[in-house]
Amino acid sequence: MLASCVSSENLTTENNNEKRYAFGKGGGFTGDYTEYILNENGKVYKYDYKYDREVYYKDLEKVDLYYFLEKIEELGLEGIDINSPGNMSSYIDVRIGQNSINKITWGGRQYYPPKELVDFHNEVFKKLSEFDL
Repeated sequence: MLASCVSSENLTTENNNEKRYAFGKGGGFTGDYTEYILNENGKVYKYDYKYDREVYYKDLEKVDLYYFLEKIEELGLEGIDINSPGNMSSYIDVRIGQNSINKITWGGRQYYPPKELVDFHNEVFKKLSEFDL
């Protein structure tokens, strides 16, 4: 299966008002991050840091999409205010189109984020990173 490239310009014009959720983690010695972006329509993109672009990755199954969107609503991601990055950080960035409206970041040694937030991030990240053949 080939992945197609999507430029930021196309995403901005096509999905101007669509909510998107970026789930990422990384840092450390290499400073490398991995980010997956879930659109409300179920399309999943992987961010390519080398070329500063989003690359189509897969379509999420409808049952998983509805489950994750419901959990996002329950957790109230747009209203959570956490900015505690560390050497290794995780984040959830709520976006409209390409614009961030709330970024939740944790990883600092002195801060312990809510367990349900960490569990949700891990669950979504795992599901989005799976490549279905």
